Parts: sequence; structure tokens; C-alpha cells
Amino acid sequence: MTILEAVILGILQGVTEFLPVSSSGHLALMQHYLGLKEPQVFFDVMLHLGTLGAVIIAYKGSIRELAGASILALTNHQFYRRPIFAIRSSNDLKFIWFILLGSVPTGAIAIAFQPQLEELFAKPTIVAMMLMTTGVILQLPRLRRNTVEGDCPVRFWHSPLIGIVQGLAITPGISRSGATISLALLLGSSPKQAARFSFLLSIPAILGAVLLKLKDVASISVNPMAVVFGTLTAFVVGYISLRVLLAALDRGKFTGFSYYCFALGMGVLIFRLLS
Repeated sequence: MTILEAVILGILQGVTEFLPVSSSGHLALMQHYLGLKEPQVFFDVMLHLGTLGAVIIAYKGSIRELAGASILALTNHQFYRRPIFAIRSSNDLKFIWFILLGSVPTGAIAIAFQPQLEELFAKPTIVAMMLMTTGVILQLPRLRRNTVEGDCPVRFWHSPLIGIVQGLAITPGISRSGATISLALLLGSSPKQAARFSFLLSIPAILGAVLLKLKDVASISVNPMAVVFGTLTAFVVGYISLRVLLAALDRGKFTGFSYYCFALGMGVLIFRLLS
């Protein structure tokens, strides 16, 4: 992989990681049509690490508040006497608990089905079908008739459901942000809180994926400089894309991305049939 190819993939990752159009699906298709013989799974994970940096910068205020609440609780002996009461009485601790609860099914799915799902990176037809599935998922919030206003939060029982959806979004072509935000909106969360929970929930998921791939570092054949340039590009472009998505949510334009997913998926299928 050349540095130019890495930068192109980094731009693609940055644009599609937060816009609900499946970064993994776009990367799988781009890698295939660039002529890469095998899916560069480790490189894909590193690009996700770059966009993770964008999440940390965009939500640094929330992360600081949650970290402060955790430190305060863990250094207070009253917390260990009545942990359930402490969590219920603190919105920050409750939110942390929800993230942990949602991360469990995500991790279980990743560990159990990682090899099978990674094989799909080399199957453009399946990726195209999953992109069209993402298009359907993005339309789900329309099923909720009443519009949620204000800062309606994610609830306790929402967390494992959203965690399951995030785990299934490992499949290339299924948008992680699209699936988790759509489900949160469908369950009644406000757009602001749905996005906040989705992106903060992605932090342990991405870190876990990186840890799982560390064992492959010695065997990778990707140009190290290509990895560096690709990751930095994904970080910068990803931050811009995240801001675009948040603006689209505020304006009620989130489900509009579904038409792009339908068009791209159908286009790839038609191209495969004709080639």
C-alpha cells in the first residue's frame, strides 16, 4: 500500500466513520477496487483509531465530566457501601454504567464472530447488500411518530440493545453510527443524547478492536508510513465529518443519508452483475 492510497483511504474513513454510511463498507469496496489482494484489517483498525481521536476531541467536555465523576466515586468510601444508590443519584455515573452495559454485548459479538465477519471484507456483493440494509436502518426513526425534544436521555434497558446493534455493525456495510443512533432515536432518545451515547460507546469498542489486532503487528506487511499518514488523515477529516453529522441531526436530516446507501449498494450490485 502506497502513502497516496493510505491518504485516500484515510479521507474515506474520516468522511464515512461518522456520517451514517458505513466506513467499513466503503473501505472494503475501495480496497477491493484499488486492487489490494487481501483486506487490510489491521490498517482498517488503525484508521478507526484515528477517528477515535476525533471523538475524544469533540466530546472532551463530556469525557472530562465522566472521568471526574468516576475518580470522585472511586475515592469515596461511601460509594463502596451503596454503589447502586450512588449510580442512581448521579447522572454521570449512570451514563458510565450504561456505556459499560452496552459494551458487554459488543465485545461478546466481536470475540465470537470476528473471523467470520472479517471474511466479508473480501466480498463486495455482500458489502453492497449490507449498505442497502443500512439504508433501511436509517429510516427506522421515522416509525416513531412523536418528535423528541430537549435532552431526553438513553435509558437503562436501551444500553444492551444498542450494544448488540453496535456489535453487529462490525459487519462491513452496516454503519455503526447509523445503527446505534437510529435505534436510540427509535427508542425515544433525543438526537443530542443519541449521538452522545453512540460516540462515547464507540470508545471502548474501538480500543477493544485495536487490542485484538495488536497480535498481528509483527505479521503486517503495510508500509508503516502509510499507516501513519492514513491515521492522521482519518483524524482530521473525521473531526470535520462528526461536526457535519451533529449539524444534520439538529436539522432533522439524519435519515436522508439512507438514499445514498441505497444508491451505492444498488450501484455496486449492478456493476458486479455487468462485469
